[in-house]
Amino acid sequence: MASSLRGKGSSKQDQNKDKGEHLKQLTLSSNADANATASTCDADTRILAELEKIRKDNKDGHMETQQALTRLEASFKNLREDMTKLENRTTEMEERIGDNEDSTRRHERALRYLLHREMDLTARCEDMQNRLRRNNLRIYRVPEGSEGRDVKLFVLELCKSTLQLPADLNIGIERAHRALAAKPKNPDAAPRSLVVRFWDFSVKETILRQAWDQKRVLYKGTQIYFDHDFSPELQKRRALILDAVKQLKLKNIRAKCVFPAKLRLFKDGGEKTFSSLTEALPTLQELGIQVRVDQRKRMETELAWSRWSAEGTRAGVTLALAEMKTFFMED
Repeated sequence: MASSLRGKGSSKQDQNKDKGEHLKQLTLSSNADANATASTCDADTRILAELEKIRKDNKDGHMETQQALTRLEASFKNLREDMTKLENRTTEMEERIGDNEDSTRRHERALRYLLHREMDLTARCEDMQNRLRRNNLRIYRVPEGSEGRDVKLFVLELCKSTLQLPADLNIGIERAHRALAAKPKNPDAAPRSLVVRFWDFSVKETILRQAWDQKRVLYKGTQIYFDHDFSPELQKRRALILDAVKQLKLKNIRAKCVFPAKLRLFKDGGEKTFSSLTEALPTLQELGIQVRVDQRKRMETELAWSRWSAEGTRAGVTLALAEMKTFFMED
């Protein structure tokens, strides 16, 4: 009996123990579920917060994109306006460049015409100046001071005493003087030439030819020279020609200076005359002759070779009427 009671008591204790453990497990399970629910709520809250943040960021990004597109559209609009302005300016510039090119061509034609006219007028003035000197004669190497006070009388006596002139030759001298240059201070320097103007051209030619025929004219033991009275420009051109003639003679090539300033070359059994030193330059270079050519003369020669011309007009004569109107009446 007692043992059965103890068995029942023990069984009851076991049941109570099982119930306690079951309750404990239920409590733990409830706590776990509560914790899981709380964790889930926290996660949802965080997700919602993140979504809200993303939404806000997207909204801000959309607004920024809209603003950027607005600015881009404004920039494109300004760019189109600038491109339109540039196109208009380019068109205007092309028109102005075309007008300037036409004007430049007209100016070049007018300038070439004026240069030809200047060359022609210069040549005419040079010719007139030398024609006015036809009665003049220059005497070189006469010592300074030999003429005394009366130069005309001195020249008259000089011609009669040094040249074998006809007895009946009437030497009429209009005037005589030293070359218009400063008297040299150095006694060893070359004396100034004597310029003599005769009344009669034939008398001057007679005296000059006689001096050239005698070849050697002496005055007080000094050899003097007679020559034409050329203009300063012609003297420079003749000096260059004479320098080339001297070099040619050193190479045993016959040459001479022909009036007014031409080079005559005798070679290979023939002769050739060059109107200027510039024209003779290629031939002289082939012969090994070194000459000095004025750059201005070279350019003038090249310009003369490429004569100015206009349609319907003779070369180098005048500008066409249409050319003159266009040139002088342009804005």
